[in-house]
Amino acid sequence: MSGWGWILHALRLFRRSPLAWLVMNLTLVFLGSALMLVPLVGPLVFPLLTPVFMAGMMQACHDQEQGAEVNIWHLFRGFRSSPAQLVTVGGVYLVGQIVVAGIMTWLGGEELRDALSQALQGSSPAQVAPASSDRVFFALLVGSALFVPVAMAVWFAPALVCLAGVPVLRALRLSMQACLRNLPAMLVYSVVLALVIVVALLAVRLALSVLPAALTFLKGFAALTILVSWVTVTLITVYTSYRELFAEGESRA
Repeated sequence: MSGWGWILHALRLFRRSPLAWLVMNLTLVFLGSALMLVPLVGPLVFPLLTPVFMAGMMQACHDQEQGAEVNIWHLFRGFRSSPAQLVTVGGVYLVGQIVVAGIMTWLGGEELRDALSQALQGSSPAQVAPASSDRVFFALLVGSALFVPVAMAVWFAPALVCLAGVPVLRALRLSMQACLRNLPAMLVYSVVLALVIVVALLAVRLALSVLPAALTFLKGFAALTILVSWVTVTLITVYTSYRELFAEGESRA
């Protein structure tokens, strides 16, 4: 099992308790949205707490495989198990995001700020001056490249901390090493996940295209349901990939 196998395994876990998983994910979305509305501190607090919530979901996956029921309270298990270390993982992720954003802003300059401002205002990409496009593209390309190692370092870290008791720095190192050693599987995994959501949304759009105009609201509801389910399964794949990649004792390396 690798790449697409992680997704199949996640689907099997999701199918056992779909309602519980969806409620857990929607609760996380609600909490994140509420925190982001808090001026100044909200956008900083949520990234710090994200690994804590992720640890709870990892524990839910583990418990489900052991035969236990998944419930919403799993989401908060991370606050009972190594919360300080998990917040530290969030701190690394937050600092990494800030550094990458700073480099992107420095490279993109006023052109990038103007492009982002126009995007937030709903302007079309065609309204961005051609002379600015190269600098904006370069800044985005560098930023994306720099963000990859940050994401790799924190991808498995919550699971390593809460399930294997690995210290933060070692968890970050092991997470990055696992991602680098399994790049082909990670690429397959990413491509398959992208294809799944695209195909699912297209299929629903096609299936609902014959509905009368009075029922068009069902299209939005179906699309939202598929998107939430896809995000939930994606979060579960963090555990299924961790379970395979660290099954042979990499976490003790």
